[in-house]
Amino acid sequence: MNGLENLLLTYAGAMMINAIVSALLWFHNRTDLHRALFLVWAASLVAFVGQGVLSEGDLAITIGFSFVFLIGASLARLIGEVSEIEVPWRPSLALLLAAYPVSIGATFLGASFFWIAAPISIAVAFPMAYAVARVFLDGKWAGLTISGRGLVLSMVAYGLHVLDFPFLRDKPEFAALGFTIAILIVFALSIFAPAVVMEIVTGKQARVAAEMEVAHRIQMEILPPQPVIEGLELVCYMRPAEEVGGDYYDVYSFGQHSWVLLGDVTGHGLSSGLVMLMAQSIISAILHTRPEISPGELNFVANHILFQNLRRLDEQRSMTMVAICRTGDDNHFLYCGSHESLYVFRAETGAVEILDVSQAPHGLGMLDEFAREEYSESRFTLAEDDLLFIASDGIREAPRLGDYNKGMYEEERLITFLKASKGRSLDELKTSLLAEVEQFTGGRYFDDITFVMVRATRA
Repeated sequence: MNGLENLLLTYAGAMMINAIVSALLWFHNRTDLHRALFLVWAASLVAFVGQGVLSEGDLAITIGFSFVFLIGASLARLIGEVSEIEVPWRPSLALLLAAYPVSIGATFLGASFFWIAAPISIAVAFPMAYAVARVFLDGKWAGLTISGRGLVLSMVAYGLHVLDFPFLRDKPEFAALGFTIAILIVFALSIFAPAVVMEIVTGKQARVAAEMEVAHRIQMEILPPQPVIEGLELVCYMRPAEEVGGDYYDVYSFGQHSWVLLGDVTGHGLSSGLVMLMAQSIISAILHTRPEISPGELNFVANHILFQNLRRLDEQRSMTMVAICRTGDDNHFLYCGSHESLYVFRAETGAVEILDVSQAPHGLGMLDEFAREEYSESRFTLAEDDLLFIASDGIREAPRLGDYNKGMYEEERLITFLKASKGRSLDELKTSLLAEVEQFTGGRYFDDITFVMVRATRA
């Protein structure tokens, strides 16, 4: 095997390795940048095969070389992604298509290889030349990292190498030099292209993480830190399944009117969290304006406003919620909602009552076609030391060891837990319940977990 064949195998091997690695990265990350990187090396392999097949005769060699247009276009696209510039794809393709008849005509006229290859060579180099020119003319160069600048300079070298094709391709004595230059360019691209992609993707991920942290902090800090209602003990807890969750709880006390609210937006994550914050703002505004409002009226008005907002956003989400109100200083409560059941542990009998929460015809934001009369209300009373437990479905539907096929926490376990609550402080009950759910799930959660415990300290 001679030196030229060694260079050819090295060149092909380098492209193959880069194509495989970039394909794996794209499959794993699924970003536009990783796809653009893969297209560069996939195009390189296609061009390599095309030039290998069309290797006899000046016109065939030139047409085979035109496959390099795919590499130039892919590199220009990658630079466009990195530098946020637009590359004129249609004019570039039109220029290549126009070059074919010129090269064919030069062949029939018996022109030299230079005149046959030059039109194709110029068309192939155009996307790269345009992208590089825009980088400098638009002032993008100053904002590029070392890797980004290395990528641009590598593309400059590639473009110049494309333009030397009409001068050197038909001269066998320059074949080894041509492959050597191509290999050096491939190695340069192998270093700078992945580095640029990694820098940008990592930077975007860091920015997203920082923004999610801000959203998480806002969501957690908007919750009441130490809720107080006279005559009641309260303990609250919320744990989002992701950085931002869709669960909601709140506690208000306006003189003779005290409120406990808990809700659960469909799904979880950022979109659900934004709907949760929207609902919290709506409900808070209503209660601060009309603290004497009834739970049914609150659900009706909040639903109307949230529905209108979600329709503007074209967001198909709704929120289950229960609103519980105590008027005066006794422990008679009025409630309305469409949500998970309420559980009341009766200290005197040791029994757990299950209160249905279906007074509202649907979750907040789902529909806006029911009249106020469709929002009914129910009542319950807490005697001294009775315990009210309100929660989202994250506890009842928590999967055993993170696998729903193995079962869920279910209502029965929760009732058993509540029956053993007498004589234990709310903080102790909170810690114990969380430990029990943690052990049951093996620490693997797929939904937000939120609950509020309310104990009457006097009859």
